[in-house]
Amino acid sequence: MPTVSSNTRPLAETKSPIDMTRTMAPEVPGFREYIIEGLGKIATLPELSDIVQRHRFHGTTHDKAVAAQWLGRRLGTAPDSSRLLLTGGTQNILMILFSRLVPKGSVIAAEKLTYAAIGQLAMLAGVSVLPVDIDGDGMRADALEEICRSHKVAAVYTNPTGHNPTTSIMSAERRQSIAEVARRYGVAIVEDDVHGFITKYAPAPIATIAPELTWYMMTVSKCIGLGLRAAYLVAPNAETLAQLLASIPSVSAWFVPGLSAALITNLIETGAADEIARSISAEIGFRQEISQDILGPFGCMHTNGSSLHIWLDLPHVWTIENFVDAAAEAGVTLRHPNVFAVPGTEIKSNIRLSLIAPATRSDLREGLSRIAGLLQSRM
Repeated sequence: MPTVSSNTRPLAETKSPIDMTRTMAPEVPGFREYIIEGLGKIATLPELSDIVQRHRFHGTTHDKAVAAQWLGRRLGTAPDSSRLLLTGGTQNILMILFSRLVPKGSVIAAEKLTYAAIGQLAMLAGVSVLPVDIDGDGMRADALEEICRSHKVAAVYTNPTGHNPTTSIMSAERRQSIAEVARRYGVAIVEDDVHGFITKYAPAPIATIAPELTWYMMTVSKCIGLGLRAAYLVAPNAETLAQLLASIPSVSAWFVPGLSAALITNLIETGAADEIARSISAEIGFRQEISQDILGPFGCMHTNGSSLHIWLDLPHVWTIENFVDAAAEAGVTLRHPNVFAVPGTEIKSNIRLSLIAPATRSDLREGLSRIAGLLQSRM
């Protein structure tokens, strides 16, 4: 049985609860310097007033050319810039795609456990989401086919690389199978590659297998910083993207903030974006080692080794509600996992623990030790 020491100190002995809810890019050495240098260069540009006082829409020609080369590292080749937009974030993209790709009466399919905002965004778009069964390899192709056979599915949303919340990485073979099902039923694929630049040994995106069907998304929220509020969208082709834009030309909510676009382009051009992403990956690696050291011996932890969080199997003696409450009493804040469940799905014995929300590695070690103490207390 694992031995844990000093892990259940009363909350009163701590300055504040240790948050293990949100996943975000950690601040890493050199980050502030890269940002300060980039902003300094932007401040000297003759077009600074326009950057701040005018719409940048979906990025300048230069923004898109720089982005295409960067995204080409994940996509194999740089996408033509006529297929590419720089937008105001992943959720903005999803709102637009859900409302425009899904005709009335149709539905979206998604992993039964998925990004917490999917259900809310679908509700705002007035569409329904159907849960697709998953296994250790991610979305099951046979389950997707069954849903496509029995329902009018217009699009499938998937997060195959570093799946949120289970951390699974879909194999190249499974990606091929998912693409084949989508082709058979004429279903658009919305691929969220949010962890693509920070996941080691990630297979090529589904967009490289079925580019004619796939709307590919890459945000900078995990590989640089979520405060930039920016994400890229690569459409199946220039024509479908033009049709999408023509239907909502004045919806500025999904335009990219000018300063964010200018800064991201600068960071990519100077190589700072790559350095930041590498440093983030390194920090994740250190934190993964801490989690393995403390929780690994319990044999209940799921991780791909590159994820910002881990997915924990709770012993049957715990209900999720009791575990969340007990963690709070021990000074650790957790999020109820049902936020990741598509309607009709219930999570009974799992919890997600963010490895990045604790401000320091020391805080993380303390938080995980308290979690380990709870697990050990009922073994």
